[in-house]
Amino acid sequence: MDDLLTTYLGILPQTSEETVLRLLIETGARAVGADEGSLLVLDEGAKELAFLMTLGSEEAEAALKGQRVPLGKGITGLAASTLEVQIGAPTFKDIKQTESDTSEGEPEAVMAAPMLVAEQLIGVITAVSFEQGKRFTSADADLYARFAGIAALVVDQNRRLAGHKSKAMGATGAQEADILDALSRIIARRPETLEQLAAILTAFEAVA
Repeated sequence: MDDLLTTYLGILPQTSEETVLRLLIETGARAVGADEGSLLVLDEGAKELAFLMTLGSEEAEAALKGQRVPLGKGITGLAASTLEVQIGAPTFKDIKQTESDTSEGEPEAVMAAPMLVAEQLIGVITAVSFEQGKRFTSADADLYARFAGIAALVVDQNRRLAGHKSKAMGATGAQEADILDALSRIIARRPETLEQLAAILTAFEAVA
């Protein structure tokens, strides 16, 4: 399944690019008090989202990777179709959360934020909590949307560089500024994430 990263994002496994995305998802999930965070990428031809990575549980990542969510289905599919952050209880039941009976149980709360570049959908990042009675807030949604925006810029930048598109360097420079600005805003709102975001910046410098 590692070839999914290359197929959809043009990213080789165990590279700096993958590290940046994993750090973003992990830090974002922690910042909103989630147990797991996932990145799904848009398959435009199939009109579906495909799970590429999940942070917080190796078991969940093994089970979820490659699974698909149709656009408009459940919290995650709705975030993709509306291009807005969605919060609620899980409603799409076709996703197999884990491969064994040792899971934490059914998710209590789900949040999904679309990854957008110039209003173009690239994918969705999700945050999942298994804590009984857990509910994500509008403040959580605003914060997670910022992480989704950064993830989208990282993916788009990698695609531009991989494709050797014209004017790629100029676009990349602007995107780097956007990424740094978004990270600064997150630090201002959640100072406790500084250490994790510093790690993201270090990994991002290796990519850039």
